[in-house]
Amino acid sequence: MLLLTLVSCFIAVAQCCDIPPDFWCDSPESAERCHVQAQCANYKKSFMKPIKVTFIYESLCPYCQNYIARNLADLYGRHRSLIELEMVPWGNAVVNQDGSFTCNHGEKECESNRLQSCVLEVVKMKHSVPFIICFENALHTLDVNQALTHCSSTINHALPAIRACFDGPRGIELQRQAAARTEATRPYRISEVPYILINDYSPQPPANTVNIIALKNLLYKWAKEVRR
Repeated sequence: MLLLTLVSCFIAVAQCCDIPPDFWCDSPESAERCHVQAQCANYKKSFMKPIKVTFIYESLCPYCQNYIARNLADLYGRHRSLIELEMVPWGNAVVNQDGSFTCNHGEKECESNRLQSCVLEVVKMKHSVPFIICFENALHTLDVNQALTHCSSTINHALPAIRACFDGPRGIELQRQAAARTEATRPYRISEVPYILINDYSPQPPANTVNIIALKNLLYKWAKEVRR
């Protein structure tokens, strides 16, 4: 009986649902047409809480730097009330057998990742975002300490704590946590950066590329649903 029911449902969806999944919950009519009324009802309940956006990156990756410079400020500024932003500075770095780190773009990137981990822990995201945007731009011509000094205006109140973290064991521990967070992505492990997770879901790499480009539109659509 169960098998017959499943087969009947599959046939019904195949015959009636001829619209892409992205549109199934756009209206009661589309939900009914694709037999997903209950799923869409649960989906709309999720608008009661912010959408979690996780940005996994490495500090000297040109594509990451470009995204941070061109998109991060606008993304966070426009949608701050709708998203819970998580930033994970690790990317394709690795933890060696002796416990040291090797980064995709050398030791400067390892230091930059570690410093940003400290900033993200010590100060709130509203201060971290403008610092990281400035810092990533400054790394083109400055070393890590020079870039920190150059961009410190938004984090001056926490600079001693950030430096203590960066120079001490806490910064190393935070990078270990960033490595574990990156390795734990499901169902797909990252293979490229920048990489975006939506509510802790990691899409296939081609879909991630779409998310990177279309994230503003996805959040705009989310915002419209929240306001309905």
